[in-house]
Amino acid sequence: MAAQEMRIMERIDTGKAKSDRGFASVTTIVSVIIIAVLVFAAISAAAFVMYGSGIGGFGSGGPGGGANSIFIVNNTSFNRMNSVPAGVAVNNSSNTINVTSKSVTLIVEAAPTWYPGQGDFWLIYGLANPNIVIREGTTVHFVFINMDNITHMPAITTNSPPYSYMPMQGNMMGSGTDSGSGMMGYQGGGNGSWLAIGPMLPGTSANANDQAYAASNLTVTFSSSGNYYYICLIPGHAQMGMYGEISVQG
Repeated sequence: MAAQEMRIMERIDTGKAKSDRGFASVTTIVSVIIIAVLVFAAISAAAFVMYGSGIGGFGSGGPGGGANSIFIVNNTSFNRMNSVPAGVAVNNSSNTINVTSKSVTLIVEAAPTWYPGQGDFWLIYGLANPNIVIREGTTVHFVFINMDNITHMPAITTNSPPYSYMPMQGNMMGSGTDSGSGMMGYQGGGNGSWLAIGPMLPGTSANANDQAYAASNLTVTFSSSGNYYYICLIPGHAQMGMYGEISVQG
């Protein structure tokens, strides 16, 4: 009888041990899932602070929406949007876009690397990296559309070329005396070196049947005369020539 009771107790202990191991395994899996969710949330929050709501997925913005949200433009929409607006003159011989209106929307393409005779560059109404000439006080609504198969990231800056491999590296934190200089000045609403910074725009597969392009808005009012630049912040792109000048005349 004693032996039978011992065997019963052994089976109970064995079942309890298996149950404990099963519970421990489930607990471990749940812990890993929770940690993964927290890490993803932290990364997404950091990306939002640095680059805007476009990072990590497509936002709900549109051509008239706010800055830093990514929206989608298909071929039909692009063909409808990409016409020279009133108050804008395209000068092919001087590679210049002349703006006479006080508020204008400009379509800026990140053009494919296979475009004849070009590497990465910006294309505005058929001109590669044109000089945009505007009057002081003009508001420009830039609609950046990534027509390329690699990532691009638009920005408007007072920093002039030549650009380094990482154009923002030298003044990420600002000078400490100008609240508008550097990346931190920009995030604080400053008006120094970086007037506007867009989200990273993912590229489009050249083999896609229905082309859809990532796009974003950047709106800047140029209240002071001088020279400004629209550039790509992806490392190496501005260094290799992906920028154009904005000449603001008093």
